[in-house]
Amino acid sequence: MGEYLTVIEVLSIHGAMIDEFGGTDGIRDLGALESAVFRPQTGYYEGPVEEAAALMQSLLQNHPFLDGNKRTAFAAADLHLRLNGLRYSGTPFEAIEFMDALFEDNTVDTVVISKFLRAHYSKL
Repeated sequence: MGEYLTVIEVLSIHGAMIDEFGGTDGIRDLGALESAVFRPQTGYYEGPVEEAAALMQSLLQNHPFLDGNKRTAFAAADLHLRLNGLRYSGTPFEAIEFMDALFEDNTVDTVVISKFLRAHYSKL
């Protein structure tokens, strides 16, 4: 069994993103946040990459926060992967470009997200 984030941890990530990059702090939908955080824990996913993709997709599509949903989604997925022994090997620009492309191409799905994560994360 892997390591999973808590709602409190994701709230902390969101707060850090708002503090660092600006935006409106606050929760828009607590139920959507709880759903996103618990989704990776269902046992449905093959491993940490797929779990992180599910977490990211849920945070992106459900918009639980007033602002900073994309930043929080990437940071939460990154922390999930780090807790499970994987590290990001890409550049910050690649991450930003990927997140922007998800919305431009309307491809916010776990298959696309998993593919990116597999290509840019490796074991410690």
